[in-house]
Amino acid sequence: MKVKELKQGDHITQEVNNTKVSFEVLSIQQIGRRFNVTFRSILGVGSTCYQGNACVLIA
Repeated sequence: MKVKELKQGDHITQEVNNTKVSFEVLSIQQIGRRFNVTFRSILGVGSTCYQGNACVLIA
């Protein structure tokens, strides 16, 4: 799924230190052609910016 298609409540996964971690999308805000996404996981809460066409893996 493309980042620009994410919605609040979506879950994505990422491999961290050979362990799959699930991230919940708390908020997503478009800033020009980029998107600021705030996630929550067992690692805590954090935000990052992505290009709108970047792909993420939905859990």
